[in-house]
Amino acid sequence: MIFASWVVQGISGFGGGVFMVTLLSLVMNIKSAVLTFSFIQALGPLSILLVSKSYKPNMRMIFYLITGSFVGIFLGAHILKIISATYMEMFSGLFFISIGIFDSLFIFKNELLDLTSKIEIKHGFFVGVVSGVFSGIVGIGGPPAAIYLRNIVKEFDEYRYLISIYFVLMVGIRLFIYYILHAFSNVRYEYIAYWGVASVMGLWTGRFISRFINKRYLNLSVPFLTIICGILLIAKGLKSF
Repeated sequence: MIFASWVVQGISGFGGGVFMVTLLSLVMNIKSAVLTFSFIQALGPLSILLVSKSYKPNMRMIFYLITGSFVGIFLGAHILKIISATYMEMFSGLFFISIGIFDSLFIFKNELLDLTSKIEIKHGFFVGVVSGVFSGIVGIGGPPAAIYLRNIVKEFDEYRYLISIYFVLMVGIRLFIYYILHAFSNVRYEYIAYWGVASVMGLWTGRFISRFINKRYLNLSVPFLTIICGILLIAKGLKSF
């Protein structure tokens, strides 16, 4: 499951965390899934940073994002501690459906997305808070930051480099906050090493496969599959009532 999720991430650059949470929640408690994969979540973007061309980041932009993310993750981690697994599944499902719908709109260049053209560097704090809240609860907060960076950074390689830096920093902040809030009681430590190996292998397998796949069809399929994941989680949550 971890390998397959990171293959998707390596191919499309998006969606690995969504599939990971959904698939793992079918065989284990969703809180355990989110907390445990947090330990290996930074391996993928970190490996990308190690082989990518470096860029000088806009420190003002990074400061806004990280400061906002710290606040958001702190709030999200508090919610994670008190929310039940059932409500967490339903919340995650709604979040995934919204990601899928918005990403579909982005791909089809819907007029609603003209709003994103007004995004400026100073909006980074608010974007960081939103990303942080979802990251703290669900373990996935990348989409708001990705939309923000897409509109600020025009070169794709620089965008990929900056989003990788952001992901690595955000995972580190999240683990620190989970630690000070004593939120690690559901972690399955025996899985971390195996999942770490599977994530790196999956990411690079996906990057290799992506050379032979039509990106247009791939971009169309990922939002659809993300929505399916959201529906599955909501159905699983409703079944528990």
